[in-house]
Amino acid sequence: MTAGSAPPRSQGPATRRFYVVSADAAPVGYDRLDVAITVAKQYGDGAEVVDTEATPYHPMVQRIERGEPVFLPYGAWDTKGSPNQNLIEAAKKGHPPIVAAFLAKGADVNARDGMGGSALMWAVARRSQETVALLIAAGADPNARDRNGQTALKLARAKSLGEITDRLIRAGAVE
Repeated sequence: MTAGSAPPRSQGPATRRFYVVSADAAPVGYDRLDVAITVAKQYGDGAEVVDTEATPYHPMVQRIERGEPVFLPYGAWDTKGSPNQNLIEAAKKGHPPIVAAFLAKGADVNARDGMGGSALMWAVARRSQETVALLIAAGADPNARDRNGQTALKLARAKSLGEITDRLIRAGAVE
């Protein structure tokens, strides 16, 4: 994509619905699906469009493959909740572009679910190395504890996830 070729975006992150996520750039939000798909096509194959307001049970991610958008098998949930609730649900899906979209939309990287579990803990539970890396890079607290005292590191060790364990320790996680 060339500088200045992206269509105009909406002004506030809360009003953006569609996020283009690419390995080449930070996620960018748009109000209209057609605009987001056009931008994703400019990024090329592998770019994804995440619909952060998709209705439950409907596809929320399209990936550009051979120049055209293709739906991925990630169904939406009730996205009418807070950005923080949506980040937790995105981490449960284990697909990094969904997590990146909700972070770009303004979710707190250290948001907690009803049991005190963080998005990082859910990423570990899903065994998603990419999502763990994304959350750590965004500033997730590797030492956060849920209501039962569980941490992402304890969870990774219990599941024998060596690479994730090592990444958490490098990020400052301690027992």
